Amino acid sequence: MPKAIALYSGGLDSILAILAVKKQGVEVIGLKFLTGFVSKLKEEDYVTAEKFGFKIEQIDIREKFIEILKHPLHGYGKNLNPCIDCRIFMLKEAKKIMKKYETEFIITGEVLGQRIMTQKYEIMRLIEKEAGLESLILRPLSAKLLPPSLPEIKGLVKRELLYDFQGRSRKPQIKLAMDYGIQKIPQPAGGCLLTDPLFCKKVNDLIVHNELSVKNVELLKLGRHFRISEKCKAIAGRNEEENETLLKNTEGVFLYPEDFKGPVVLLIGEFSEKEIQIAASICVYYSKRKNSNVIIKKGINEDKKIFNAISEQEIVKYRI
Repeated sequence: MPKAIALYSGGLDSILAILAVKKQGVEVIGLKFLTGFVSKLKEEDYVTAEKFGFKIEQIDIREKFIEILKHPLHGYGKNLNPCIDCRIFMLKEAKKIMKKYETEFIITGEVLGQRIMTQKYEIMRLIEKEAGLESLILRPLSAKLLPPSLPEIKGLVKRELLYDFQGRSRKPQIKLAMDYGIQKIPQPAGGCLLTDPLFCKKVNDLIVHNELSVKNVELLKLGRHFRISEKCKAIAGRNEEENETLLKNTEGVFLYPEDFKGPVVLLIGEFSEKEIQIAASICVYYSKRKNSNVIIKKGINEDKKIFNAISEQEIVKYRI
């Protein structure tokens, strides 16, 4: 039985691409690459894989991807999304894993013309070439519109049983999903935080201040962020869950109201008494008080002082 690796996003297109090839007797292993800006595998992904008889594996590439994000050779999209470089990088990583599973080709759920940056024919060819995978990538959903890939030429899959989908309409995919017995249609798996303008503003702040790291990117997913000084940031939790997560951080100073529920503010970087005072005033502001006793905790040391809430004008100044 021939084997193939598939780039698995969890979206409908990647699932259909896997099923289209699996139907022809190919064993498929789906790879979910974690860049730090897409969701991890969920329980429903494992349920889908088990139901349709393919394997999925999660691969952490966050550290390496940070370097791609800093200096993408092919530039960014509308925001900070280095889509072409990201695609090339994932395929290079998948190529390495092919040896582990003794697979013969790679499957993707790409649809010709669906996405501007990576799914034009000439860009697909560029990506294949730079990834060192010319003719080894099979795109089952648009295969009939593309030159035959090596697995088709070798007879590992039959071209006539593949598809000719193109463009942004999802109607052909939804119909095919129904044919496969997929009752709950997964949403498109875009979901990359680097296409979100508000999130990218926070990422860019890290880049500008030379603070882009896996740990700091994870912190961007929590709370409200403030640039207090060139080397100091404050993060204010928005709810109890975020407060608890912030308190697990092993570095920095924690600030929170003494006598009532309110936000935890984490102060990180290099700071003096001035930055601590600003962070405390932010804590009071989001506690919806004019002033309050704020506990200041660093390691095992704890202090408390009364602080006034920061003004609306000042908070806008610091907010990222």
